[in-house]
Amino acid sequence: MTSKRTLLIIFALAQLALAPFIWDWLVEHRPRNVVNQFYGHYFPSIFLVAMGAVAIFERKGVVALGTKEAWLAIVAGAGYILADTFIMHPPLGVFDGAGHAESEHVSIMGMILALGISGLVVLKKYGAETPPTIHFIVGVTVASLVFLNHHQHTAAGTAAHNAVIIFLSVAALMRLLGRMEEYGVAMIVSGWVFFSSQMGLAHYVDMSGKSPGAWIAVWAMVGFISATGFMLLAPPPTPTKD
Repeated sequence: MTSKRTLLIIFALAQLALAPFIWDWLVEHRPRNVVNQFYGHYFPSIFLVAMGAVAIFERKGVVALGTKEAWLAIVAGAGYILADTFIMHPPLGVFDGAGHAESEHVSIMGMILALGISGLVVLKKYGAETPPTIHFIVGVTVASLVFLNHHQHTAAGTAAHNAVIIFLSVAALMRLLGRMEEYGVAMIVSGWVFFSSQMGLAHYVDMSGKSPGAWIAVWAMVGFISATGFMLLAPPPTPTKD
């Protein structure tokens, strides 16, 4: 057990380092907005991957899973809003002229924060009878609607954001069907593809003449490798009674 835990920590830290390494390798032009987009995609991507990993590892039922997901949503949503307000666009974030795009980013993360708080409240009242999917479906719907109206400056960025919508929709379907491991895999893939959709990497794809479709496929492949690693390191499934 200890060796597996150590491997899991190493595996997670390697991924946390890999994404910035690729960005640093490929992105040459780095004005403030491109750097802000790196952070604005890196940390939400970690949230998506963490959501998937929790779904793959959790063996204690819907309440334990929902509680962990709710806290992840609260930390991710509140962290993004605070960072946007006081670090990325000081002094008042979206209340100080950060623009439409940033207001859309903050609105999504604000919704995630609200869903996390709602999840904890509902879990406390209903316990194992809590509807397991509605919070996730609402979150995916809001993110999809915002993404579909979120102007992108590159073909690669547009294609990658659309791919994220598809992968999140697949995750929602798997969760609705109760296929939690498959849900986790789709979430991890969506996290890696979302990281690839940021402006700096998307500009690299367009300026170098590479295929946006191939770009998405490569990042989905990396995401699937990541998910496979988490599945191999997860505890064995709980046996079902016939």
